[in-house]
Amino acid sequence: MKLTPEDIAALRYERRFGYLFPALLLALAVLLNAINFIVKIVPDVITVIFINAAVLMLCLLIHFKISHKVNLDLREGIKVWKKAKVQAKESNVSYEAGSGAMHIPVLGNLFPKLWGQEMRDSSCFYLILNSTRYEVSRELFEEVNVGDEVRIYYAQNSHSRLGIEKLKYPFAEM
Repeated sequence: MKLTPEDIAALRYERRFGYLFPALLLALAVLLNAINFIVKIVPDVITVIFINAAVLMLCLLIHFKISHKVNLDLREGIKVWKKAKVQAKESNVSYEAGSGAMHIPVLGNLFPKLWGQEMRDSSCFYLILNSTRYEVSRELFEEVNVGDEVRIYYAQNSHSRLGIEKLKYPFAEM
């Protein structure tokens, strides 16, 4: 199957680690170079150039190793799928950290503007497929039942999960 625009956006977002780690390493190298030039009156320029070239090559290698399979997926534009049976469904409510720090129940009833701030909640929905828990949208969670078959879509090379959908006709293969 071909990648959809949403799949392409998800894979591009996944490449961010391939840029983040080398950028942090380069920032550390720049900081150490600045310290080296500040501390030493006459720094050894040949050593600095050699170390900087080695750090730059290491950054390029890290970027290549992290992003290679995702870039290959983007170039090929193909996703694969496998069938899975819904073993269980779970839902829970999670609360935003720090959103209710000022909530005191007794004082909140007396002075709601000052002490009545309650924690903001959000619901999370999960499907257990092949003994693995996947977070899904509310719509998919409500659409499937335990025992139904779903398709899990993956990128061909990086095996990044791109989505889950309920099989409309479990007996028909596409």
